[in-house]
Amino acid sequence: MRVVASYPDRAALEVDVAQQLAKGGLLVRGEVPADVELFAAVELEVTAGDASVCVAAQVLQMFPGIGVAVGVDAAARAQIEALARGEIAAVAAAPARPRANHAAEMLEKIQRALNGDRDARQAVLRDPNRTIHVHVLRNPGLQLDEVAAIARMTTVSTELLTQLAGRREYGHRPEIAIALVRNPTLPVPVAVELVARVNEADLKLLAKDNRTREPIQRAARKRLLR
Repeated sequence: MRVVASYPDRAALEVDVAQQLAKGGLLVRGEVPADVELFAAVELEVTAGDASVCVAAQVLQMFPGIGVAVGVDAAARAQIEALARGEIAAVAAAPARPRANHAAEMLEKIQRALNGDRDARQAVLRDPNRTIHVHVLRNPGLQLDEVAAIARMTTVSTELLTQLAGRREYGHRPEIAIALVRNPTLPVPVAVELVARVNEADLKLLAKDNRTREPIQRAARKRLLR
């Protein structure tokens, strides 16, 4: 997914470089895209007049009606700073990719998720388009050790983790349940329900660990008192 931070000229960009980029990110002003997710990996396109750069970024915060705050690494920050200094020349806009090609690419990725081998499944789960992640659960070759690893991933889609929690053959296994409960990407209500599948030793750890999300910690303590 790509988000675009547009500035009329270098001077306008320089203001945000000084005030925001120095702290590690930028506020991309405008309506928050409906399909953007917190902590998702995105492409950040920064334009200043006729020049632009495109860098990797991560969604840090969303402000409805205001915009999306994204974080960037040092290399990306250097490119944006170079753009603000006028060191990147104006470039012609890249031709838009035909919609049909995009649809074909999406279909190919979904087929890879549904029928691919272990390496193909891992490639799908690394894809920044999180909408395709969930299809991996329907792959007949999916192994239990892969499921356990997925349960710990914070970069996969919320929908994938939620469906994983709801699958009896996975969510009812204590080792997968605890991995999901500890995953900050899994919605709290789903995690609270999974506490019932966690073994007693892990319940005690959840109840004492201050890094555990507070509603989950309460649920663990309540279950220990039964």
